[in-house]
Amino acid sequence: MYRQQTRIPGNCPQGFLGRYTVIPGDTFYTIAQMFRVRIEALAVNNPHIPDPNVLFPGDILCVPGLVPYPCCTFLQTQGSVPFGTGGVAYVHFGPRGGQAVSIMATLPEPRVFGNFDKYTGEIIIPGTGSFRNQLFATSEAPPTWSSRIELPTAASVTPNSRVLVRPFNSLASTSGAPVLEGIILAGNCQ
Repeated sequence: MYRQQTRIPGNCPQGFLGRYTVIPGDTFYTIAQMFRVRIEALAVNNPHIPDPNVLFPGDILCVPGLVPYPCCTFLQTQGSVPFGTGGVAYVHFGPRGGQAVSIMATLPEPRVFGNFDKYTGEIIIPGTGSFRNQLFATSEAPPTWSSRIELPTAASVTPNSRVLVRPFNSLASTSGAPVLEGIILAGNCQ
């Protein structure tokens, strides 16, 4: 009886830091659903599997590094900022499916950093791209600025994703340097 030799990747690319062992009944589709990644991304990052339609139990695939969520990470101040500036990013299930990143920060008025009138929050996912949204202020002084960035279902937060908060000029459509930043790590949020 012929037995298929297990196919093992030499190494996994950035963002695909985990490994998954195929079990009977697995397909690229079901594995992509399980890890919330596009089938094409799974195929491209597993070149040792020449035909994604043919998997064998025991094959080992590179899969996105796992970021357990919900989880939080602290946003650290960058550069010279007023005392009391700080924030958090919360990675969680989005209300419309997929993942979301909620940002909450205590910040001075944006004009403290120059000719800016708003703040934006942004998540940069290695190998995927960046997603951003405007932050909105509460009425207290200093205000708490917050927003939720809903990721498209094809995108997932991976290890080493960066969360940034920057001042923004809405008339000129220009951003300032980040005033807060956090990194989401594999295995745990900090």
